[in-house]
Amino acid sequence: MKEHLLNILRGMGISPHIVKGFSEVPREEFLAKRYSLSLVYEDVVLVSYDDGEEFSTSSQPSLMALFMEWVGVKEGMRVLEIGGGTGYNAAVMGKIVGKKGLVVSVEYSSEICEFAQENLNRLGIENVVMKCGDGYVGAPEFSPFDAVVVTVGVDEIPHTWFEQLRERGRVVAPINLISSGRQPAFLFEKRNDYLVGHFKLDTRFIKASGMLGNLVERNESKLKKNRSLEKVLPIPMVRARNFLELIHLLTRRLTIIDGRFYYVGDEGFACFEEDSMLIYGNLDELVALFQEWKGCGYRSFEELVLHVGYGTPSHIYCTT
Repeated sequence: MKEHLLNILRGMGISPHIVKGFSEVPREEFLAKRYSLSLVYEDVVLVSYDDGEEFSTSSQPSLMALFMEWVGVKEGMRVLEIGGGTGYNAAVMGKIVGKKGLVVSVEYSSEICEFAQENLNRLGIENVVMKCGDGYVGAPEFSPFDAVVVTVGVDEIPHTWFEQLRERGRVVAPINLISSGRQPAFLFEKRNDYLVGHFKLDTRFIKASGMLGNLVERNESKLKKNRSLEKVLPIPMVRARNFLELIHLLTRRLTIIDGRFYYVGDEGFACFEEDSMLIYGNLDELVALFQEWKGCGYRSFEELVLHVGYGTPSHIYCTT
């Protein structure tokens, strides 16, 4: 049964050492519900935990294998996983990084986190640490990490992960875009003060709980309306959503109130109309990003390279 799944991974061109990790972990041991082995080793999403209150799924193995491939999980690495669920993906990565490596997996639900730890203990997997709590915090006590693998939909890549990542370390994450409802996965690499990244594919994961899933509410609480109108910048109506998605990804400052989108700055705010952006106060970073986007022909994020700044302004670069 398991060989069927392994052949799927091999057919996708997944590296042999990652396929080997999947071969060494019994997926059925991480499922609270019983399934036939033929279904367990299909390349499908399975409900891994559901007690009527807490809910978790075991992600599609081929997608998890791609995430591991993209960030380059290999022997000896230290990996932070966000959205640990019942522990299956962490266990696979634990096999890949080996005894010299470490996987720290953060799960928001304490009940599911404890279930995952029981599964790992039962199988004698000692190089995986389950941490119960809000994934926004990460795991600073185990940093620095070589890679961050995110298996829930998050509203942002927080500064905490950036700070816990080694230089040239990678992050793969599905990001919830409030302006479109999409959840694209991005691959980022840390380069000095930036995460430099690009779009990989569209996904549909469970949305994260805690601070990784309440960016809109946090930004709304900071919105200041006591500023005078400074300027109006026209936006091509058919491209407006592209810019909203980019602002979410690059600045983490977007919110929505009564169906209208706002950028929340430290010295002002912007309100987005159908074909224009109304600037209130001083928003140099937003205006600069708009000019960069305009210079790239108003393209969508799929066609751009993003430099997400941490403590420094973000930038948009054209791929051609």
